[in-house]
Amino acid sequence: MTRKALFVASFMMIGIVLGRNIKKIEVLVFCLLLILGALCATYYFLPQYFKKEKFMFILCFLFLTLQLFRTYYIFNILEPQKNLDGKHVYIVGNICSFPEISDKKTSFYLKTKLNSKAVVIRVTTESKKSIFYGDTVKVSGKLKIPKGKTSKFGFDYREYLKGKGAIYTLYSKDIEVIYQGKNVLNLLNRFSTQLNNLIDSSFENDISSLLKGLILGNKSTIPDDVYKDFQRSGLAHLLAVSGGNVGVLCAFVEILFRRILKIYGKGVNFLIIGVIVIFAIVTGMSASVVRASIMAIIFYAGRIIYRNPDTLNSLSVSSVLMLLVNPLFLFDIGFQLSFLSVLSIILFCKGIYEYFAKLKIPRGISSLIAVSISAQILILPLIAYYFSEISVISFLTNIVAVPVAGAVVPAGLLYCLLLVFNIDILPFKWFLEVCVNVLMYLSRLSYVGFSHVKVILWDEKLIFCYYLVVASLIFRKFINRQLKYVIYLSICGLLVAFILQTLINYNRLIINVIDVGQGDSSFITYKGFSMLIDTGPEYEDFSSLKRIVLPYILKRGVAKLDVLVLTHKHSDHMGDFEYLLYEMKVDTIVTSKEVYFENAQKFKGQKVVLVDSLKVYRYKDLKAYFIPPVEEDENSSVVVKLTLGNFSMLFTGDASYESEKEYVKKYNLQTKILKVGHHGSSTATSEEFLENVKPTFAVISVGKDNIFGHPSNEVLQRLKDRNIKVYRTDLNGTIDIIVDRNKMMVNPYIVR
Repeated sequence: MTRKALFVASFMMIGIVLGRNIKKIEVLVFCLLLILGALCATYYFLPQYFKKEKFMFILCFLFLTLQLFRTYYIFNILEPQKNLDGKHVYIVGNICSFPEISDKKTSFYLKTKLNSKAVVIRVTTESKKSIFYGDTVKVSGKLKIPKGKTSKFGFDYREYLKGKGAIYTLYSKDIEVIYQGKNVLNLLNRFSTQLNNLIDSSFENDISSLLKGLILGNKSTIPDDVYKDFQRSGLAHLLAVSGGNVGVLCAFVEILFRRILKIYGKGVNFLIIGVIVIFAIVTGMSASVVRASIMAIIFYAGRIIYRNPDTLNSLSVSSVLMLLVNPLFLFDIGFQLSFLSVLSIILFCKGIYEYFAKLKIPRGISSLIAVSISAQILILPLIAYYFSEISVISFLTNIVAVPVAGAVVPAGLLYCLLLVFNIDILPFKWFLEVCVNVLMYLSRLSYVGFSHVKVILWDEKLIFCYYLVVASLIFRKFINRQLKYVIYLSICGLLVAFILQTLINYNRLIINVIDVGQGDSSFITYKGFSMLIDTGPEYEDFSSLKRIVLPYILKRGVAKLDVLVLTHKHSDHMGDFEYLLYEMKVDTIVTSKEVYFENAQKFKGQKVVLVDSLKVYRYKDLKAYFIPPVEEDENSSVVVKLTLGNFSMLFTGDASYESEKEYVKKYNLQTKILKVGHHGSSTATSEEFLENVKPTFAVISVGKDNIFGHPSNEVLQRLKDRNIKVYRTDLNGTIDIIVDRNKMMVNPYIVR
């Protein structure tokens, strides 16, 4: 079988990338004409080759054009109606996904009509009612337009939901089931839910949550710290149903029918294909399981027609089919890691296996080592980019974990199927518990100091360099001297650009007011110095430090903080700060007495500076003045004034009028930029205070549509009356303030 599907997939991906980055219809038409011109040029200059592969050229052109227009439509035309944002609605629709159920909430996608237009909405509810795919339900609540990317390193929730077909979100307190679906997917959803419930009722919580991940790909109930252990030990892939699960399941069915029951013929292949389809649906149709299922189906279909499929071509066909269904799969992390890991195994596994076999290592162990190492080669730069850390011990832990997890899948499925018929075989249960405990023990190796490394100073340019080097090594026999020079120059150019960019940023004072919603967090760097002022909010099911602030710091190339300032005790300013102390070395913590005494145990072993009087911190020509809180103020905060040359910025925490009066009397607060107090609340930023501070710019850290009504219209009017330019995180996203040789730039991520 030829590998033409590889070329089709490549052209589709080019079309998708172009469609995502093109904003104007004129540019779209120009790109289309350019592609058509390239096709005509091939016909004119390479007529013999064109005639030989005419169908291939035309097919690639059509697929590229199709994906270009589809992706352009999704990103530029398929937009929610802004007048519906925040509108309270009553909606009846059909559930078009398997509901995601956790302890506290249930989420699903609802297909309905709004203003006579068919739309998909992501609905979240705390209702405990049983709902399944295909059910017709009634929900009510405020429609929300999903939040897009608000910083360079942020998560684009709007794009993520578009990838699922949804353009609105809605929270509904209750849900009314009007009609229960009766299609095949509804039955499979009920079966999947039954399996999850059986696992929950048969095992303790820590075991059941991991078993659901290992067998069914359900990670919703796995605690964050446990999942982090699996990630750092290189075992997180076991908790997402993928090729390994599909392969083990197929092998189990083959052994059952061909070796035990002695049943042969094409019928077994059809049966296995059916099992694969059911398994993919029951486990939630994630990108990795769909890819593996398509490849497995191609393999068994080849058996039926007596043809041996080419693995690389099967991988390409699966990508073509998935991208035809949804072009945004290309930007899904699971899709990228799944396809690249398989491609990596195809390209490198054989050579690595032969190397270890020459060392007289047993074949089984050599094979495991080869698969474990080869799978990492192409995904390594992406793991470093997305997660800012790499597991050092993954190839060792996987040697033990992969066979153990491979045993869990068939044993777990068989045990669950027996439980459906009220048959509980204790040896099966004990076996599964032992296997899961072994995996948990292996995951805890992540606590060993050298088990993982944080990756900083890593961006797209270095990723491109990495893949250029790998490609040049793979195709070295086919690359002529001129092309080698082009590759080498490209790599050198990218490296030089990266080094220059790093040096320029190193010598600048960069202040990032990070968009953390209704809370505060600001990050400061200057010539190797780093300071974080507050860690943002923490709620029941969300930690801005874990999800936003810490990833942002790491992607900015910082692995250690010189100073952590905790302005006051409110959870929207110092949420989850102890997690930061666990994850990252902090030289000095600056805070108030009140915060210290309430969290003394958490500060144990840390150097803490209590701001009970004016303190000054100097780093080269940068100065940070820490002003003590005012006891009479219930929102009393440590106030920070940062100065560098002619530039200054004032961070006031939640300080209210009472504090401002005292500060005006005692300190010189005049500043270029004011970080407005208490998220723009009417309890702060008085006329007297503004008269004393005299800022040119103001920054407000505030959450969109927050319940407090921040920022106050009264405060906004005061700022406007003084011609102070205002930036807000709810409107502008993360705000970057860059000071370079007394020149200052304020760069909001979202320009309005």
